[in-house]
Amino acid sequence: MAQRIEDKLRKVAEASLADQGLEMLDIEFRGGSLRVTLDSETPLDLDRISQASTLISRLIDDSVEFDDMGQFTLEVSSPGLERTLRTESHFRRFIGAKLSLKMNSEFAGPRRFTGTLKSADARSIMVLADSSSALPGDELELKIDQIERAHTVFEWGSSQSPKIKSANGSKRAGTSKLTANKTAKD
Repeated sequence: MAQRIEDKLRKVAEASLADQGLEMLDIEFRGGSLRVTLDSETPLDLDRISQASTLISRLIDDSVEFDDMGQFTLEVSSPGLERTLRTESHFRRFIGAKLSLKMNSEFAGPRRFTGTLKSADARSIMVLADSSSALPGDELELKIDQIERAHTVFEWGSSQSPKIKSANGSKRAGTSKLTANKTAKD
């Protein structure tokens, strides 16, 4: 089975980005766009995002792993206020946060609801469904592979600050976009 673009990029770029003090939170390749979301213990500004974008682009250009990728747009950004959660480590980082969840068709229950994340492990998360959900007050164990989409919910006017455990605050640093065309090397 062919290795996914996201897995290839993580393998090629993760160490170089870590050397720059950056963590790859998410990688998504869809519709001709390669989206990379980065975080850091220190504030991310547009200059750091731009430097990371240049580094990722160079790593893709220099690696034979991406020779069959064709034309794509590279988008590098910080996570912003509402963060997409996909992996166990993502969920663990936001225990106690309010989540918006969309479940896949295998889930026996409502497909969309909100709740507070109580715990997370390698296979599942525990969520206390909000009173506005179809499952008010229910504590649900949700398999991570049944979650189609999950993201944190920022509540405007809340007396609590967002549950972000890095020093980059709650401001989106911006997005850097490059258009590239990866063709086979001779």
